[in-house]
Amino acid sequence: MTKTLKKYSVCKIATGAAILAIAGASMSAVAIAQETNQVRFAQQFGLLYLPMHVVVDKKLVQACAAKAGLGDIKVTMHRFSGGAAVNQALLSDNVDFAAGGIGPLLKLWDKTKGRLNVKAMMTLSAMPLKLNTNDPRVTKLGDYVGLNDHKIATPSVKVSIQAVVLQMAAKKKWGAKEAFKLDPMTVSMKHPSAMAALLAGGQAVKSHFATLPTSYAELQTGKVKTVLTSYDVLGGRHSTVAMYNKEKWKKANPKLYDCVASSYRTAIDWINGNKKDAAALYVRFTKSKLKLADVEKMISDPNEMLYSVTPERTMEFAKFMNSIGSIKNMPTSWKDYYWENNYDQDGS
Repeated sequence: MTKTLKKYSVCKIATGAAILAIAGASMSAVAIAQETNQVRFAQQFGLLYLPMHVVVDKKLVQACAAKAGLGDIKVTMHRFSGGAAVNQALLSDNVDFAAGGIGPLLKLWDKTKGRLNVKAMMTLSAMPLKLNTNDPRVTKLGDYVGLNDHKIATPSVKVSIQAVVLQMAAKKKWGAKEAFKLDPMTVSMKHPSAMAALLAGGQAVKSHFATLPTSYAELQTGKVKTVLTSYDVLGGRHSTVAMYNKEKWKKANPKLYDCVASSYRTAIDWINGNKKDAAALYVRFTKSKLKLADVEKMISDPNEMLYSVTPERTMEFAKFMNSIGSIKNMPTSWKDYYWENNYDQDGS
């Protein structure tokens, strides 16, 4: 082979390698470009959703996405008044991740199983839901029977976790056939509006299945009392809120999904290690009128507010909802309605 031919061959090989390198880089760029440049969260009211506030305020998803080479990511959060509205927003593609109660999660998992496949990305928090009332006639669950001038406020009738817990309580007291005994008394209402009705008095709504901080604020006035809590009904602490999403989004955006999941673990770890700062963030982020000391007290008591990614007693909700026909598919374990990034947890 002549020197000229050798030189040509070397140049050809080098050129080919360069083309392959450029092509490879282009393919990588295309793969990254295929992932979305935005994440839209749906949240509701209360301290249960503090991990979301931390993620958004500290721009944790954006920081992770930048390290992963995903470029600039826009993160937005949209607030809804109940599980039904949150689920509808997810199904209609108006949000990418929905944060709601275990009841709404199971409803959507069951409804979309084998099609859209909605599952939980992560558990966010546990809290005893408190059924508070200003009605002196009511001190226990049985006292609601026969009251025609009394309504019980829940975020979403039949769908919200509060509505499910009320059904569980009815079944526990009156038997399986009576699980819906108190449903006619329930109405859908935002937590702040329900609290206002209880404190004003003279309203049709005389009971409120409340979450923190509204349950705390109601009890502090001395005008209401607690009839029961969800921990009473389930026999102990249970996960209350989880974040869930469609399989299609997860598959289309694997790197960004991992960033979202890791960001929430980071947020929960930060809250648990910085209670005072977390309380201050909540007050500032939500423009709450609550005293900082009161918020810190609420999130510092694990019996009142616990931020944890571990699913607890979620199968108790699944068993009950399946027994009353609220969900058709009975999961074999909690892992059926959680994505695999949770499988390192000792869940239930």
